[in-house]
Amino acid sequence: MTAANQTPTFSDGRTVPDHRLSRILNAQSVAVVGASSDPAKISGRPLAYMLARGYGGQLFPVNPSRSEIQGLPSYPSLRDIGHAVDLAIIGTAAEHVENIVREGIEAGVGAFVVFSSGFAEMGVAGRDMQRRLGELARDSGVAIVGPNCLGVANSQTGLIASFTTALESTGLRSGRFSFVSQSGALGAYWLDIVLRSGTGFSQWITTGNECDVDAAEAIDFLVDDPSTEVIGLYIEDIRRPAAFRAALQRAAVAGKPVIAIKSGRSSAGAAAAASHTGALAGDDALYDACLHQYGALRVDSLTEMMDAARIFLHRATPSGPKLAVMTVSGGAGVLIADACEPLGLALPALAPATVDALAPVLPSFVHPANPLDITGNVLQDTGMIGKALRVLATDPGIDGIVLFIGMMHSIADFFVQALSEARRHIDRPIVVVWIGAMESSIHALEAAGVPVFLDIPQAVRALAQSLHVQRVRPSACAAQLSAPGLGAVSLAASPISEFDGKQLLRSCGAIGLPRGHLLAVDAIDTVPELLRYPVVAKLQSAKLLHKSDAGAVILPIHDEIALGAALRQLRAIGERLNIPLQGVLVEEMVPFDHELLLGLRRDDRFGAVLTLARGGIEAELAADVTSRLLPLSADEIEAMLRSLRVGRLLEGFRGRPAADIPALASRLARLCAWFESQPLKELEINPLAVCAGQAWALDALVSPLAAS
Repeated sequence: MTAANQTPTFSDGRTVPDHRLSRILNAQSVAVVGASSDPAKISGRPLAYMLARGYGGQLFPVNPSRSEIQGLPSYPSLRDIGHAVDLAIIGTAAEHVENIVREGIEAGVGAFVVFSSGFAEMGVAGRDMQRRLGELARDSGVAIVGPNCLGVANSQTGLIASFTTALESTGLRSGRFSFVSQSGALGAYWLDIVLRSGTGFSQWITTGNECDVDAAEAIDFLVDDPSTEVIGLYIEDIRRPAAFRAALQRAAVAGKPVIAIKSGRSSAGAAAAASHTGALAGDDALYDACLHQYGALRVDSLTEMMDAARIFLHRATPSGPKLAVMTVSGGAGVLIADACEPLGLALPALAPATVDALAPVLPSFVHPANPLDITGNVLQDTGMIGKALRVLATDPGIDGIVLFIGMMHSIADFFVQALSEARRHIDRPIVVVWIGAMESSIHALEAAGVPVFLDIPQAVRALAQSLHVQRVRPSACAAQLSAPGLGAVSLAASPISEFDGKQLLRSCGAIGLPRGHLLAVDAIDTVPELLRYPVVAKLQSAKLLHKSDAGAVILPIHDEIALGAALRQLRAIGERLNIPLQGVLVEEMVPFDHELLLGLRRDDRFGAVLTLARGGIEAELAADVTSRLLPLSADEIEAMLRSLRVGRLLEGFRGRPAADIPALASRLARLCAWFESQPLKELEINPLAVCAGQAWALDALVSPLAAS
């Protein structure tokens, strides 16, 4: 068995690069266990694919019942090959996989790709087999992809450790796009798209059940792959969130966009928490927060992924949101302008010098403007398009150019030539929308670095998405990755009363608390004398989480007589509810300008999370919410506050008093740091009353962590 800390080498003696996945994706020798002579069978496809597509390494079929398979000598077992092999592909029945891996480790095999199904997806026995595979990988230092995966491929070397049907009739095509998928089927669809479109790929990794190698490790590997410039990702769940966050951040630092599809947008986690926070920030919202926070772009489909990738791969991201639009149709220009505005893209007026320079280029009946309609006259003056593009590119107020073409097949070659030439000499990115474009024209333009879209919405959305990635990259690179741990704790928890929760909050010091008194249930006829009216009276019980729903909050109370009546009313409500009562909390009412909801909770997967939303009893009626994973800086929290729709009110919309948002963010950052250090499962403040830079917890729901 190979020692886990021994320096690994390929079968040809070269040292394996530091990353574990290099042993797989850059394998120089591959054994196929259970290999078939039939190239249509699962265990026959990898050999057939690599033989047909020129894989340069050594291939070793392993099958005890055959002496020759697909023209290659066959071996009874991995041990019988007689020397170490970089990678073994296993496609046997699940019950044989563990023994094959053990034998392979003893024979010096460096890594494994396991196609076999019948593991964790099949119940307790399958989960046990999968767990043992993972333990084998960790104990021996080998890497295992799968089980229940479609495999991997490297277009640079011709390695195809896969049985995907996407390669049945399509050859390998190298490119700068790589893909990581937890779904084999989605991975196959992506592979088919990039091969048929001519985009090509660098690395293709399907991780399956992830007994060992997971999506986080695959992304981390691609960050260091010199042939990868853009990373596509399909995930259903994340096994190691901290490693996933770190991998996304490494990609952001390296300037490699990650475009992610995350399935399952339902708020599955909402029922897990008794607070409003749980309903507002369900499971999917946390994935959304993670992807956004660490610089990944989330999309909804492979088509949308390809659109965004097209901008990145052709380095066509504008330097800013200001676009010049040139069309052969006035109506198309209007449609592009309409599509741009809601996505934050602008079509500014052309500079006077640009207008003057365009005049001699355009027909006399065309007025230089943005959008610029060069009309169908381009049919008889094909040189006009290149000249106009060059002029637009000199405008200092323009960040990128969008060109719209419809059909015009008779002069397609002129368009391609003019655009290709312009791309070589223009320092502004050019994006083409060509309705009815021929495939040959698309391929020729994209080979020249000009992305082509078949309709307006896709092009405009992709441009806006590329700008979003560019805008969030600096904060993603600077995002913090780890927070102080609490050791072994149980996340099971039960809420405590508002009064007890506020006593815990006092130790933080970041958030103000109204002056108040807790009156015992049997002594509530005694009215406190030290409070200033108006006051609020609230029934207290750990079993009464949402007091307003039960009518257990009475306000405003302006004098002693009204307070006495309110206390008696609350005592009656408590008796009717038949729950254990702690008493009645009487607090001075705090004047404020704004109210927010603040939620801090420890998620089982992602750890500590901050949620900010519109506050008050209507918090769940109109979704205005943002969530981020801790730790967070004051600047990051300020950005969260400003991203809310209610953020405009905080800024002093239409004469309303403005909050001191930086000061408020600083207070919330202190609160977040305090929460991370405390044995708390959840803290919700609703409402969080805000006035200038001050903040008060008017109500608080706290759930301590249970001892492990």
